[in-house]
Amino acid sequence: MGELKIRGNLVEEKTWSKIPTLIKPIPLRAQPWQKPSNPLHKLATIPENDHILTEENPNGDHNTSNEVQENIEQEMKNKFKRIVSNRHAARRSRLKKLAYIDELENELKAYERKKEVLHGEIAEQRKKHLSLEIEHHTLKFHLAAREKQRILQEVEIEKNRAEVDKMLEVQRRMVNFRSLQLMTNSNFNPSAFA
Repeated sequence: MGELKIRGNLVEEKTWSKIPTLIKPIPLRAQPWQKPSNPLHKLATIPENDHILTEENPNGDHNTSNEVQENIEQEMKNKFKRIVSNRHAARRSRLKKLAYIDELENELKAYERKKEVLHGEIAEQRKKHLSLEIEHHTLKFHLAAREKQRILQEVEIEKNRAEVDKMLEVQRRMVNFRSLQLMTNSNFNPSAFA
């Protein structure tokens, strides 16, 4: 698979070169400020008296490096699958977010158009209200003028009635006075009138 490097008693396998170039290799060390999420794998040790590992070993005790290699390959495949599925999920999430943003922008535009229409209607209603208010004030003014005229006419009528009453009273007094004068001036003979 990859190259085997021997450092002292440890065997390391360089497998990151087999990862496709679309994906960056994931560092196996954790950042100094973070606790590692997966502990690093312990590397298999080579026994000091056995220099060559073969798959044909009858005991099967020394095949740990092959098992480790298979485990590492399986983990790398799983990591690759996880990375790919995470990328797909992230892409779906971004697309969903963009669709949601587009929907919100469309709603915003619709509300802005509705707002403009309503502002136009409000301006029109204000003009109507203003003209109705002006008409109301003019009608009130005319009504007050008519009421004043009616009151003046009633006062005039009352004056005329009072004057007529006075004239009637004066006329009645004059009639009484004349009748008294006639009686006193001549020998009033009431039978002469009868």
